[in-house]
Amino acid sequence: MKIIINVALFIICVICTALLIISIYPGVLDSLIFIVTLVSILSLPGFFIVGIMFLVVVGRRINLRDIQVPWRRIGAIATIILVSYILLKFYIPRRLAFMISRSAFEQTRVQIPFSVNRKTTLDRRLGLYTVDELAIDSRGGVYFRVYSGGSGFSPDTTSYGFVYQPNREGSPFGMANYQVFPLDENWYWFRVSDDW
Repeated sequence: MKIIINVALFIICVICTALLIISIYPGVLDSLIFIVTLVSILSLPGFFIVGIMFLVVVGRRINLRDIQVPWRRIGAIATIILVSYILLKFYIPRRLAFMISRSAFEQTRVQIPFSVNRKTTLDRRLGLYTVDELAIDSRGGVYFRVYSGGSGFSPDTTSYGFVYQPNREGSPFGMANYQVFPLDENWYWFRVSDDW
């Protein structure tokens, strides 16, 4: 039983660490969750059958009364999951990564050489992020797109990135499901679909 719990503790630590690192980039975790959900739905029956077979084999070989439950390790697993959830819920890794990268975004924002309402390909590294497109919206906001991906099974594209002083009506990357989330002073991260 201790071996199983130790393996579970190691796997949980690796998964939670990976999720925290991936969450630094807006949108990547959303895409990953969609893929994992899709794969899980397809493979769930197989895992269920293997799990039942494992319990039957273990149940025949081990007397359940002799098993001592390692509550400390189970508590450690629960604590790791809870702390990771809180860090993800409040975007703490993303906030820290943006704090490190903020000066690069500020310098680029001040040096923008083009007119309002025009998107341009940037393909430049700003701090920890690679910005593929930059746009100024006449309604307000300087948008730096760092990731784009599909919207589930639809042909629409969802864009993610950072924005300085955003408006609440829409973005140059679309208006559907437009959301902004505060990061630091006038900086936010955004998510929007091009399904107008």
